[in-house]
Amino acid sequence: MSRYNRVGTHPESGEKVNVAYGWDEVPGFKPGYFFQVFDPKNEDLTLVNEGFLNGIEEDRLNELKKRWKVR
Repeated sequence: MSRYNRVGTHPESGEKVNVAYGWDEVPGFKPGYFFQVFDPKNEDLTLVNEGFLNGIEEDRLNELKKRWKVR
């Protein structure tokens, strides 16, 4: 598993958000990339959680990174 933690910008509100993304392989599920966005005021609040168990393709990861303006 690889995991990168970055800051992004909410595409609608312009607020800063915490972003985690990387590659994971969970036994019994499709390996691939994941992308998660967390509310910085409440880390328990997940705004986006794509590819967590069934990985997404790199193209989709790049779309999400661009949409959420990940630095």
